[in-house]
Amino acid sequence: MSDEPRPAESRRELAFALNELADDHESLPPVPGAEIRRRAVRRRRRRHASLAAVGTSAVAAVSVVLSMAFVGGKEGHHSRPPAATLKAPAPSSAAGSLPAATVNLSRRELVVGGRVLPISAGAARTPTPTGRMTVTGKDKVAMLPGDTFGFGRRYETKAPWVIRLRTPQNRTNYIVAFTVDEKAPGNYDSTTGWIGLRRGDAEWLYRRLDPGAVVAVVGAAPTPMPVPATTPAPVRTMPSGTAS
Repeated sequence: MSDEPRPAESRRELAFALNELADDHESLPPVPGAEIRRRAVRRRRRRHASLAAVGTSAVAAVSVVLSMAFVGGKEGHHSRPPAATLKAPAPSSAAGSLPAATVNLSRRELVVGGRVLPISAGAARTPTPTGRMTVTGKDKVAMLPGDTFGFGRRYETKAPWVIRLRTPQNRTNYIVAFTVDEKAPGNYDSTTGWIGLRRGDAEWLYRRLDPGAVVAVVGAAPTPMPVPATTPAPVRTMPSGTAS
């Protein structure tokens, strides 16, 4: 007998192999267009519902956080205090700043930058006001009211190296070169309240004090020494009838 397969058996084996190959590569039946649209609509609805649920949860969580931040959480529980913040220091005002110059009426001197300048201040009837004064302006030469120098309001007087001051009583005072009597600064007080300096000292101070600077006026003018009363010398009289 021959070992070669018969034709009928070969045909059956070939058919079986072809059927298995067809089963392995069988494709799904096509889906109608209407079914595809229906499935897409269902997917969109499920996606919108999921997004709405997530948004509601987020809003609820934010509301809880804000409520705890403003109310302080449950009763009996204290929220952590906010971290401390550094604040910039407030600018110092003129009232709290150090004076640029100090006028001591008792000593008849003005001290600025370690230098001592002799002054003449207000006389007993017209004392110089005290307190912290502010420089409001200055002029190399200015026409001042005559009553500043005791000449009456009808006159004006030209003065050099004028520094204008604003007193605590909201009045105007001056630091001026005392050209009329340069012996007065440091020796006696003879002004109507303004502060007089020797001409060279007034120019030096003028160049160092700017508007806004503070000038502190302290002390009181020294009491003038009383002039002792003179006793008239006794008049010698001659007895009557006596020859001279």
